Amino acid sequence: MKEEERDFTETDWQRAQTAVFNEYDRFVKQLHVEGVDYTILQARRIVIYQDLIEEWRHNAATLKVDLEDNTQALTIFEDLALKGKSHLLERCAKKMEIWPDYIPSPLTIWLELAEDAERE
Repeated sequence: MKEEERDFTETDWQRAQTAVFNEYDRFVKQLHVEGVDYTILQARRIVIYQDLIEEWRHNAATLKVDLEDNTQALTIFEDLALKGKSHLLERCAKKMEIWPDYIPSPLTIWLELAEDAERE
């Protein structure tokens, strides 16, 4: 059965963007609370989060096109509806930080999400 397509409004996209920014802010606050050693251990995740934030800040139009075709990435809207926040950043970071040769790149992130969507 084919999934029903949904058109997202500008408000939906603004809520998604705000959720990603808020999640990053919560992560940064957690780093401050946990201290220097924890922050050093989270270095790779910090870079991944920063790449995603830059994408959301400066390439929103491209992201809209990428996300509209990616059911996995669109779970951001489910997260917003159910929990009031997005888990996109954490999911990406957890998966990608175990890659031994990972070089953070926004394109890599979206390609990985696309592969996830194809597998499901």
